[in-house]
Amino acid sequence: MNDQLEKLFGMIRNYDAAKRDVAAEAAALEYGDNAFRFHGAPIRMTPTATRQALGLCGIPADFFTDRLTPAERSVIFNRLILDQDGTERLFRFHNDLLYGVVSPRYKKLDNVILLDVLQSAQDSGLGLRPVIATLHPDHTKVRLVPDIPRVGELAPMIEFTNSENGNGSLQVWAGVYRWVCANGMMVPVSDITRARWMHLGNRDIQLPDLYTVLNRSLEFIGKMDRARGQYLSATRKERLLTRISRDLGQKAADRIVRTANRDYHGGRTRFDLVNAVTRAAQSFNPAQQSDMERYAATLLAA
Repeated sequence: MNDQLEKLFGMIRNYDAAKRDVAAEAAALEYGDNAFRFHGAPIRMTPTATRQALGLCGIPADFFTDRLTPAERSVIFNRLILDQDGTERLFRFHNDLLYGVVSPRYKKLDNVILLDVLQSAQDSGLGLRPVIATLHPDHTKVRLVPDIPRVGELAPMIEFTNSENGNGSLQVWAGVYRWVCANGMMVPVSDITRARWMHLGNRDIQLPDLYTVLNRSLEFIGKMDRARGQYLSATRKERLLTRISRDLGQKAADRIVRTANRDYHGGRTRFDLVNAVTRAAQSFNPAQQSDMERYAATLLAA
């Protein structure tokens, strides 16, 4: 096992050791002194856990945070949570940080399961090594690239994403990694039903053939290479930017334009535009980064 992969194994084990799950009635959670409490003890909460807890009571998170005073929050939340009497929830903690409030039927496909997945990848003989590893309960990203002699700046990659609090499934992606700037483009595996595992049901995890995943990646490396010679007219760029703004939001579109103008010849070619998207994606949180990196692949056919 290479040193980088061994270090990742240690990161995942340490991350998992700090977690605990508590099954309790929803009313074990209360609000007072401008903070949430669990069984009477003050706790910290992630935005996701806060939304999930407020969702039990039908309270919009923005309304709770921005419109109510601390006293009003306490009165309203504590009254409504008592209406959930007898409703059991699984409270997911990382030390004293509550990161998830989920159904007790939630199937735990936590990041620690990646140890077996990564070991299988290692045993495949592909010489995979991690180039990105972000462990987060909302959205985990682990990106592997074959440790092979580099031919040009593009490399095939395999990426795993996961959520530990109901925000998404465990999934395997193909993709393209660009060595010079760490840009990554994520591509769905052709047979998506064999590359995604939901946090429910009893389906066993069985990796798709990793050579098939890498072949999918190589297919998109070819598309990226061809995109170098696909010049975009001003009219075409304007239409694509309108589409990007609609699909990703104005903030992301503005960031992409700045990145294209600064680093990628103003989006002169389709190759430049895709790289502007994947480069700009790195300035957002991991979940939105993945959304933008998946979106970038669609621009190759736009």
